[in-house]
Amino acid sequence: MVSVVFERRGGGFQAFVSVEPILSSSADPELLLRKAEAVYGRYVEEMQEKINDIELHRKTHTLLPARKVWQVGDSVFRLVAELAELSLEMADVYGHLCRDLGAKRKWLEKAIILRRYVPDLNLIPESMPWGRVEKGTRKAAEKLAQGLIPGQTPRARA
Repeated sequence: MVSVVFERRGGGFQAFVSVEPILSSSADPELLLRKAEAVYGRYVEEMQEKINDIELHRKTHTLLPARKVWQVGDSVFRLVAELAELSLEMADVYGHLCRDLGAKRKWLEKAIILRRYVPDLNLIPESMPWGRVEKGTRKAAEKLAQGLIPGQTPRARA
């Protein structure tokens, strides 16, 4: 894997890699970098739309569904996977995304933790607010992955 770094340039992003590893690969370096820039730009735009929707919930004081936060984490997972298909890995994922999305690192970490431990969106009840999993995200996510609702015992669900 070749480490890639992205910087904002104009209305998009420019990718940078170390010369030596990229030259030793069989891929056309310029084409590879253009593909990486397109992938990163597409996912940043997708995540920004989701974060804007989340901010709207906060501004209107409506409950934020946990599923919306999971979707941001899922976008990060898909971004990393698509770059890996190009044999690229993003250096400092959190640093890049916090900078380019204007998101706080701790919040982004929680979104990724929720997605890491809950591999399927359908494991999160549609009515579950983010506040039910925000504190203790990993433990809450593990319960969701087991089919439990955070804050309830299995007996209380029956």
